[in-house]
Amino acid sequence: MFSDYIKLTGRGEKGRRSLTQAESFDALSSYLKGDAELLQLAVLLMLQRVRCETAEEAAGYIEALRSKISPQWKTLQADLDWPCFAGKKRQPPWLMLAAKVLAENGTRIVLHGYNAVDAIKYQVESACPLLGITIAQTPEQAKQCLDESNICYLPLQSYCPELIPLLNLREKVGLRTPLNTVARSLNPSNAPYAIHGVFHKSYEKLHAKAALLTNETNLIAFKGEGGESEVNPRVSTDICAVQNGVYIEQEWPTYLNEASGAHTEVSAEYLQKVWTGEIEDSYGDAAIICTIAVILKQFEPEKSQSDCLLLAEQYWQARKR
Repeated sequence: MFSDYIKLTGRGEKGRRSLTQAESFDALSSYLKGDAELLQLAVLLMLQRVRCETAEEAAGYIEALRSKISPQWKTLQADLDWPCFAGKKRQPPWLMLAAKVLAENGTRIVLHGYNAVDAIKYQVESACPLLGITIAQTPEQAKQCLDESNICYLPLQSYCPELIPLLNLREKVGLRTPLNTVARSLNPSNAPYAIHGVFHKSYEKLHAKAALLTNETNLIAFKGEGGESEVNPRVSTDICAVQNGVYIEQEWPTYLNEASGAHTEVSAEYLQKVWTGEIEDSYGDAAIICTIAVILKQFEPEKSQSDCLLLAEQYWQARKR
């Protein structure tokens, strides 16, 4: 019974324990099949949130939700999975220009996210139309976009609508749940590479270890600017990763040592003007170059960080404005 999982997680300090990967899979699967109520799942998730979910619990939830995703999404032949669930507040989503540059250079990229997860922040999906990134609703549309431009965006509704009411629990309980971690990890196209941004320090390790348990072969996770999958060039970046099926850690030094970090206009229009060169933004340039570089390093781990940064800068300067 589902209540047994609540008891295991919520007993007194000496009696409680974390769920195993198999138990977490069974718990969420029970809810998805209609054998448990939303209230029960919410209680379990909040109990896990209080002490922080484990990699095993996250992995079980990831597997349960992946089982609801149509296998057709795996036919896209994507290279890079790029979840965008945090939104931006201080800076525009520079990651989108980084993604466009990589797409121009041959990487097939699937961006995906949920537009209503935080109405206060500017969401990636909102900027897609002006930046020429198609929002695909079906696997057929996504494949056509990738074949034509190497990039597309998938709204969560298109590949895993069952997760939406669970993410909306955050509005009712006032806290994120373990499923906010899980949402970034679904990799609907089963791309061989993935980049995850996290908001809270230490969650990068959780993402990488959950990836190992769910058979991801190449993933990088780090504390991104505003929690998004974008490098903050004003600070050093600690990356937890899975590289060819092995857990590793790496540090990237600060790229901009004396930047102000002042707020910038957060809009697609501003991003478009930076892309065309109408506006110069040194912070934006740095964020884009650093984000591209960590991905290039993921693709070719034998390359040095400085080589990846140099190539990323060349890609950015040579973009089709």
